Amino acid sequence: MQMDNHDANLSTFCNISGLCQEEQRALTEVFPLIEADLPQLTEEFYRQLLGDAQTAPYLGGRIEALKQTHLTWIRDLVGGVHDAAFISRQEKIGEVHVTMRIPPHFVASSMSHLRAAMPLLIQRKVDDSAKAGQATKALLQLLDLCHYLIDRKYSETLMNNLGISPALLNRLQTLK
Repeated sequence: MQMDNHDANLSTFCNISGLCQEEQRALTEVFPLIEADLPQLTEEFYRQLLGDAQTAPYLGGRIEALKQTHLTWIRDLVGGVHDAAFISRQEKIGEVHVTMRIPPHFVASSMSHLRAAMPLLIQRKVDDSAKAGQATKALLQLLDLCHYLIDRKYSETLMNNLGISPALLNRLQTLK
């Protein structure tokens, strides 16, 4: 993934994770093979959310719109371009979660679900095991990136709302 040098933390994340253009291409190549199954993946995801006593109340009256948003996000993740606009869209999710008072552990739980379900879908649909492996690696790296970006923006938005400076938070997080 090509990052601008203005965001050192994001550059470090991408450098250490190894997320690169070649792997993104591998994921994009399998997109046509799995695209038809993404609505079912979204349905299963929302069955999980509706079946949980903590998450279900957050879905009331908006389930179809949320499913559509999720499906759009999944398609963007697997078949989209992973550029600055993609990063901005992930960060916006964090802002929305703060506004909607959605706890961060819901995102972590959701990402965990997708990290388990989506590789199985790729394995089922992609005959070439090397291509499936490369696409799965890229998918998992992108899910990690999205999780990082969402959590980071969630924290930034929360800090801004509380009047905590990034410097203070950094000091608090790195106390010995």
